[in-house]
Parts: sequence; C-alpha cells; structure tokens
Amino acid sequence: MEVKRGRVLIAVHGDFGRPRPVVVVQADELNDMTTTLLACPLTSEVTENLPVRPILEPSAENGLRVRSQIMTDKMLALPRQHLRTVIGSIDSETIGRLNTALLLVLGLAR
Repeated sequence: MEVKRGRVLIAVHGDFGRPRPVVVVQADELNDMTTTLLACPLTSEVTENLPVRPILEPSAENGLRVRSQIMTDKMLALPRQHLRTVIGSIDSETIGRLNTALLLVLGLAR
C-alpha cells in the first residue's frame, strides 16, 4: 500500500473502537525510515469555525461518504500494521488548510 501525505486511509486503533478514516500528515521522505505513520483521525461530528479542524466535504476523490473534519488536535502515530486500505486523497486546497491547522496545533504559527 502506497501511503503518502494527504492520502485518506482506513486505520484500526484502540481509541477509535472501530476502523475509521485518517489523513496521513507525515512527510513522504520519512516513509521508509519509520515503523509508524503520523496521521490525523477524521470525525463526522463537525464543529463549525474550529480552525484546528479543517472540514472535508465528501467526494469521489477523498472517498468519504459524509461531511467530516480532520482532527489535527488528535494526531496519532499509528503502527503500519494498523493501516487497512487507501480510500482517497485530499485536494491541494484542503492540504493548505491542514498545514495551517497543524502549524496552530504544534505552536509553529508565530
């Protein structure tokens, strides 16, 4: 499975309770160097006007069926064996909003 930044995957994690979508946020250059993958889980419980949680509208490109939010404030280091399938990828506009949200969450937007 090719995992690249911006891809939407289904992953299994104990905190989720069930398999759910995540967005890969790790730099592609790290893919062969780590046994884990940095990703942000998605939620369909959307909170409007929350700058650290970019909203995703469902599309054929991202593979989502419902309006969702990227939870950058809940970033995870997932073991690669917890990854299941790639369902899509986010577009460049959403990647820009994701980058801005990550800068805020990590305290780098100064």
